[in-house]
Amino acid sequence: MKSAVIGAGITGLTCAHSLHKQGNEVLILESSGNVGGVVGSNRIDGYLVESGPNSLSLDATDIRNFFQELGLGEETIPANQQSRHRFIVRDGNLVPLPLSPLSLVTTRAFSLAAKFRLLREFFIPPIENTENLSVASFFRQRLGREFFSFAGDPFISGVYAGDPEKLSVKHAFPRMLEMEQAHGSLIKGFLKSAKARKNDPTALKRQLVSFKDGMASLINALTQRIRPENIKTEATLTQIEQHGEQWRVLWHGKDGKNEEDTFDQLVITVPAHALKGLPLPDALAKTLEPLAEISHPPMACMALGFRRTQVSHPLDGFGVLVPSCEGKNLLGAIFATTLFPGRAPLDHVLLQCFVGGARNPASGRLRQEDLEELLLPELSSLLGIHGKPTFIHVRNWEQSIPQCNLGHDRFLKVIEDAENSCSNLTLAGSYRTGVALANCIRSGWMAAQEAGTQ
Repeated sequence: MKSAVIGAGITGLTCAHSLHKQGNEVLILESSGNVGGVVGSNRIDGYLVESGPNSLSLDATDIRNFFQELGLGEETIPANQQSRHRFIVRDGNLVPLPLSPLSLVTTRAFSLAAKFRLLREFFIPPIENTENLSVASFFRQRLGREFFSFAGDPFISGVYAGDPEKLSVKHAFPRMLEMEQAHGSLIKGFLKSAKARKNDPTALKRQLVSFKDGMASLINALTQRIRPENIKTEATLTQIEQHGEQWRVLWHGKDGKNEEDTFDQLVITVPAHALKGLPLPDALAKTLEPLAEISHPPMACMALGFRRTQVSHPLDGFGVLVPSCEGKNLLGAIFATTLFPGRAPLDHVLLQCFVGGARNPASGRLRQEDLEELLLPELSSLLGIHGKPTFIHVRNWEQSIPQCNLGHDRFLKVIEDAENSCSNLTLAGSYRTGVALANCIRSGWMAAQEAGTQ
């Protein structure tokens, strides 16, 4: 079987690798000059800067075995033990989130009233009519307003950079909803899940991981397994046609030459916002038109390096998230040099800061000088930073994380209708199966499996 994969992000690469393993002939067509999509790592002036995900939550054997298969076993590094600590901002100060029942009692992150309200969660019946339930409403009903404001809201910003009033809990956090519905309590569900995991000798200990040379190591390993000659970057698609059971694809190569080929399978893994730019058959393009409505708010990722002596905060954690009620421009910051080794020169630290998203889209489009003016005073106040950064690197994403807002079911129905109307067509990506990096990897596997059975 001969397959064309449109898009060389993590889902496209994972799909192509899986198809290649099955003995299929695979060609990846990518419009940009790079592979990996949002996953990328750059070493600049002694700093290791991630353009997208900084880590992956490794909690299942399928992902661990995948890394081993790619030869990344010895390259995989666990996060520093200190990364267990997470901070939020409350009343303008960094406050650690509790890690145990005892620390929940003593924490300054939540008031006494909020702690008593949390205990009531055990006795609140499961929420009915969850089809149109927002993440904000779910958190408030289960855990109370204060826990939502100072834990739920910043957590959602850290994952989706989204609006919790609009995000669908069914699609944004399906596992949380399933636990609440199954156990009648979110907290009870978490406790039972943790106990079952502890008693399962085959379960992996949940941990954050990256690679010695950053997350791009995963992209590089996949590229080598697929083989670079099977990946065409800077490919401008000019026409995609279906003839019977086959797909004919025409494109301009990076050398400007016209090229074409015919495939038994077509797998499209570009982001939802890029679908409208593909030269698809008219009927298919019309079917997929509604997917352009999926929101992808702009976001800026700003990496800042400082001498260690410039930062008074110990940076003893994963990072900090900022609740919207605090009125800051900063969504959150990752303490990159605490998380993994080798992220900065000796005696220096690296902060990866995030701005924009659904909370403040305009700031996600700002360039370096404006971001400095916006963020440095906030970081100085929060972390005790003095003096100018020794390193600055900014990456703007005009369209960042896809938002699975209320009504997302209709988009999933559009995808199913498109696949049902065109034989040997598969669509895959984070807008369909979730934004976590592990979900994107599994989306590629599922796409390859579906393509192989059509």
